[in-house]
Amino acid sequence: MTRTRFALALAGIALASLAFRAQPPGSAAYKFQPIAPGIYSAIGTGTLNVGSNSAVIVNRDDVVIVDSHISPESARVMLRELKSISDKPVRFLVNTHFHYDHTNGNQIFGPAVDVIGHEYTRARMSGPNYMRTGLLGDLLTGLPKQLEDLTTRAAAEQDPTAKSRLDQQLRVQTAFSEHLKELKPTPPNVTIDDRMTIVRGDREMRLLYLGRGHTGGDLVVYLPKERVLCSGDLLVNGIANLADGYVDEWPATLEKLKALDFDDVIPGHGEPFKGKERIGYFQEYLKDLWTQASKLHDEHVVAAEAAKRIDLTAHKAHYATISGPGVNPLAVARIYAVIEHRAE
Repeated sequence: MTRTRFALALAGIALASLAFRAQPPGSAAYKFQPIAPGIYSAIGTGTLNVGSNSAVIVNRDDVVIVDSHISPESARVMLRELKSISDKPVRFLVNTHFHYDHTNGNQIFGPAVDVIGHEYTRARMSGPNYMRTGLLGDLLTGLPKQLEDLTTRAAAEQDPTAKSRLDQQLRVQTAFSEHLKELKPTPPNVTIDDRMTIVRGDREMRLLYLGRGHTGGDLVVYLPKERVLCSGDLLVNGIANLADGYVDEWPATLEKLKALDFDDVIPGHGEPFKGKERIGYFQEYLKDLWTQASKLHDEHVVAAEAAKRIDLTAHKAHYATISGPGVNPLAVARIYAVIEHRAE
């Protein structure tokens, strides 16, 4: 799998997961799922490519949003539909990390909103080649071909149900391609290195950097009174994207996450969940992956071949996407880059 194909796959994850419960055009783009009083998970319904989840925290006088979705339009629609649960103004936007599916909507929030992120996130998004390299560059390069392939597949499909799904994906992705034309990367204008506490009314929100994991600058938002964690992609409802990860350091970062006192998790992808079991599952997965990849690296096996040999089927009870030996070659290429000190 090339980086471009991987970036496109990430952009289509939300569509694929919602294909069997697709809604007709014109229906709501977001489902605001209550987690605790005034705290919601905003998840796409399938009528618009939103890319990731966000958290909406309604305080006494204002609103805090965690992550801005995959395009300016997805953020714009979210803000419009947000009026169904609160008419209070948005005061803060938190970027959990720099990936485009969590930050492409930043530009919509305007000068009255402080956009907060880790220093690493601002540095990555401020780079002169941000739109031409990495996963965002791969997405922008590969999207026209993806649309062409979807068009061909939809035209050739004979099964009415499958054709309907493909037609919807084509509509959504075509609109997504148009929405990206107005993209102006907007890095955080408030940065933190370690932690920050925001108090609004009687609500305390702790923004914490616990160490490298999914990227070099992951933030989580922790609400101690409500025992809610907004985890970004440091912990998701499944196997997180490893393309910019630090697999060797990630388990230790998750151990610090485990020490927080929370019941509910709003992840960057997938449905909200309760408890800490998934932390342990993912720690073991990452450790196993790192051990096997490191051994093959030391044996001078190239990354693409190593990806075929790595066997993580011991973890398939917790991860339904594991069907047999083999892992994403990009994950192994990233591990090799980390081992060889060329990850950045």
